[in-house]
This record gives sequence, C-alpha cells and structure tokens, in this order.
Amino acid sequence: MTGRTLLRTALYGVFGSWLVGTILCQDPFRREDRIRRLDQFNLIFPDWRFFAPNPGIHDYHLLYRDTLPSGEVTDWSEIGHIEERKPHHIVWHPHRRLEKTLFDIVAEILRFSGESAAKRDMALTVPYLTLLNYITHRYPHAPNARSTQFLVAASGGYELSEEPTMLFLSENHRLEQGHRESDGEPERIHAERMRT
Repeated sequence: MTGRTLLRTALYGVFGSWLVGTILCQDPFRREDRIRRLDQFNLIFPDWRFFAPNPGIHDYHLLYRDTLPSGEVTDWSEIGHIEERKPHHIVWHPHRRLEKTLFDIVAEILRFSGESAAKRDMALTVPYLTLLNYITHRYPHAPNARSTQFLVAASGGYELSEEPTMLFLSENHRLEQGHRESDGEPERIHAERMRT
C-alpha cells in the first residue's frame, strides 16, 4: 500500500464514521444518546434540531361544543383539521398558517396553565381570548345554544399507536344571539355585527 492509498482509506474511514454517527444522531426519540454524550455541543455530529432543540412531535386539535337550554351538550366538532401534505405544499400552503397559529396559541395556553397563579386568570389571557373569539365568531353554533366550550387535544399525528390526550378544557362561555347559527352562514352574521 502506498502512502496515498493509506491516506485515502483513512479519510474514507473517518468520513464514513462521521456519516454513520450523524445518521444515528438524527433519531427524534434520542435513543442514541451514547454518541451524543461524546459530542455534547454538536460540533462533530450535526443535529437537525439545531433551531428547535425540542421539536414538536404532536399535532394539536381544537374542538368545540355547545350547551343547549335543556342542559344537553352537542358532540365535539373539530376546527381546522391537519391537512395531509401534498407535493404542491412545498410552494403554496396557506392552510399552514392556521396550523402554525394554533400551535403557537396552544403552546402559550399550556405555558400559562402550568403556572398555578395564572390558572385563575387563564380566561383573561390573550391566547385564551383569541381562541374563544375565533370559535365564537367564525364557526356555526346550534340555533338555540346558550354557551360554548372549547377543548385542546394532542395526538401523535402519523403515530397511530399513541392515544389522543386532552391538554386543556375551557370554561363554558355564554353565546349572544348573533353568534348562534341562524341559516348556516356564520360569516354573514359576523359581517352584520361588524356593520352595526
């Protein structure tokens, strides 16, 4: 073996080991922490979580239901389900804004709900009021509904083995007459309210 061949073989070994180590470190569940302990600052093995050390691995779901005058409640209705990704979404995906907004609002609600002092005043926080306003004004309610309530849940997304979990349940909030569905056009009702 010549010196040049020996150097080439050594470089192949180094870069091959680096490639294998990098691939092993990309596990989202961090099962390969032995390698990560050798490189705690990610100087040798790059990590896809560089800008998001704890990436989101759950899908959030926003649901709401109404309480009727008899005290019965309607079934839960989901708002803004996660749309399955298609190739054209690489270029154009306006629905993603709703998903991202929901993700950010839920993160804020969970941050507030973790603080015992803030739990008392949760209904006065901006994220809570944003969700309540969105549900109240943008979605149809039963014609005789007296109040509405929303629920934030998390699922494993494509991980079907994980059961959905409830993260946050709001209080019941009284609905005004204009917020109830009259002829299936909540947008028209909202527009009329804005004109007055």
